[in-house]
Amino acid sequence: MNERSLHVVLGSGPLGLAVARHLAARGDRVRAAHRGGRADLPSGVEVVSANVAEVADAKRACEGAAVVYHCANPPYAKWPELHPPLMDAIIDGAAAAGARLVFGDNLYAYGPVNGPVK
Repeated sequence: MNERSLHVVLGSGPLGLAVARHLAARGDRVRAAHRGGRADLPSGVEVVSANVAEVADAKRACEGAAVVYHCANPPYAKWPELHPPLMDAIIDGAAAAGARLVFGDNLYAYGPVNGPVK
């Protein structure tokens, strides 16, 4: 992978926007996927319209990627029903491109803690 490899960021919430901006600032080629096809990103970042919960859209968004950053999340109250198909579609999209997949997770899996998470 070279410095001009394509990095694809799926999701345009706070995490996805921060990842895309960071990659663009360091000079990487960046494509960001957003359902509406619009995102507040630096010039030079390709923004595509894609519902990455749909396999065909995820594959299209990931086409040509060396690295795919999964930063997409459904509404919190609908995670049990929407997360599995979203994850499956994104895995299929990254695999079709032969790309590495980076998952932007959160700390919910740890549950309540009374100290540092190690």
